[in-house]
Amino acid sequence: MTLSRTARLTSAVAVVLIAAACGSESSDTAAPAEEQIDTASAPADLEWRTVGGVDVPSSPSAGPSAGTGVTRHGYDKTPQGAVLAAINGQTALAVADDRTWPEVVNTVTAPGPGRDAFAVARAAVTVAGAVPQGSAPRFVGFDVTAYEPDASTAAVSVAQTIGEDSQLYSYPVALQWVGDDWRIVLPTPEENIDAAELDDLAGYTELKAAS
Repeated sequence: MTLSRTARLTSAVAVVLIAAACGSESSDTAAPAEEQIDTASAPADLEWRTVGGVDVPSSPSAGPSAGTGVTRHGYDKTPQGAVLAAINGQTALAVADDRTWPEVVNTVTAPGPGRDAFAVARAAVTVAGAVPQGSAPRFVGFDVTAYEPDASTAAVSVAQTIGEDSQLYSYPVALQWVGDDWRIVLPTPEENIDAAELDDLAGYTELKAAS
């Protein structure tokens, strides 16, 4: 699998989530303080594993907790769980071979037109073998751009470097809570979502490199 193919597949499955504003009822009594959700911290028990030649973060507390290999799933309903679902799911979609990709799509993505379009495009290409070490992306940071504790959606911007020049990129991932798990909401071709270059990690939470 070439770097360019990995980058194309990664870009093809990224999408921006537009969160709707929610109103509130007026009251004569003071409303209780909103629960503070920590969207900026990485899991304290962060670990790393290799999938298809790509190092991905995982956590005993936040996930993934079920499945094996590219079909790993099962994430905590927290910002940290959403981050890990975004990174692991995107990687699984990019490296899954021709035998396993249908199961991966059904496991890590939410039903919808984006999933349908991705399946059609994926069926037209062949992917086999691990990503070469010098070409594998390295995940270095994240920014949770949308998260509500009682909502079923989240949005994460994932920062990574690709290639020997270590150019820094970010791409947006939308997620939906489906069947007690975070799943990636794939974009349609018309949404034309792509990765964006970054100058630095300002505003992002750093993910420590695999040891």
